[in-house]
Amino acid sequence: MAPQSELFDKLRAAESTDERRELALELLERSNSRQYVDECLRVLGSTAVLGALDDSHRPVLRRKCLAYFEDEKRDKAGILREGLTRLLVHIGHPDDEDVYRLGLETYHLQPVHDVAQNLRAAALAGLAPHNPRLACLYAARYLGETHTSVFNCEPAMTAIDVLVEAEQRLPIYQFLLRGGEEMAQSARGELTGKALESLGADFPLDLYCQLIDRYRAIDQPTASMGIINWVLEQRAASLYDQLEALIMGTRDIDLRRYGLIMLATARDDDLSERLLRLARLAKLDDLPLFIDALELCQHPERDNTLEGLRRRLGR
Repeated sequence: MAPQSELFDKLRAAESTDERRELALELLERSNSRQYVDECLRVLGSTAVLGALDDSHRPVLRRKCLAYFEDEKRDKAGILREGLTRLLVHIGHPDDEDVYRLGLETYHLQPVHDVAQNLRAAALAGLAPHNPRLACLYAARYLGETHTSVFNCEPAMTAIDVLVEAEQRLPIYQFLLRGGEEMAQSARGELTGKALESLGADFPLDLYCQLIDRYRAIDQPTASMGIINWVLEQRAASLYDQLEALIMGTRDIDLRRYGLIMLATARDDDLSERLLRLARLAKLDDLPLFIDALELCQHPERDNTLEGLRRRLGR
C-alpha cells in the first residue's frame, strides 16, 4: 500500500478526471491529515471531478463525514463536514438524510459567534428534495436566527430557497414582520432583500404596501433592492408611486442609481415616463445617475431628455 505522501504527490500530478477522483477518494479514506483532506475535497469539488461522482462513491464520503460528526474536535468549524456534505448533496441519495440531520443541528461558537452556518445551509439543501416537510420546518427556524452569518446570510438564504420551492411563503412574511428590519440593520440586508423579493405573484398588494413603508423608513440599500425587484417583476402598477418615493427618497446614491436603471430597463411605458419626468426635475447631483439610466431607456423622448440633462451638466 502506497504511503499517504506518495498518494498525495500522485494526486497533484494526475491529469485525467477518473484518476484524480479515485486517488482523492483513496487518500480521503486513509488520511486524517488536514493538508491531505483539504486537497481531496478541493479536487472532488472541482467541476470536472464533481460531475464524475455517483452512488458508488458515497460510502467513502459518508464514512468520513460521519467520523467527523462523531469526533467534532477534528473539525471544530465544520468546514470539512460542509465540504463532504456538499459532495453527498451533489450525489443526491435519499439514504443520506441521517447525515443532513446531523448537519442541521450543528453549531460551533468561536467564542460566541457561530461558524458552522455553511454546514447547516448545505445540510438543508440536501434534505429538501427528500423530506421537504422537515426541511421547511428547519427553514422556518433559520429565518431570523441569531446565528445567521454576516458574511453570506446563511443558512437563512438557503432557507428562503427551500420555502419558495415548497410554495411555503408564510414564514418569509413572518420574518419580514418580526426580524427583517433587525437583520437589515445588522449587516445582513441581503437576506431581508431576498425575502422581500420572494413573496410571490399572489401576495396581496395592500400588505406589500405596508412592507414598503416599513422598510423605506430604515433606508437599508440591499433590503430596498428587494422591494424594487419585486414591484418591477410583478408589474405592480398600484405601487409605482411608493417605488418612486423609495428611489428618490433614499440617502444612498448607489441604491438610487440601481433603482433608476431598473426603471429604465423595465420596458414599461409608465415607468419610462416616470423616469423622464424625474430626470427633467432632477437635482444637479443626480444628473449623472439619470444620464446613465436614460442611456438604457427605449422611450421616444429619451434623446431629447438626455440632451437637456447633458447641457445642464455642461457636457
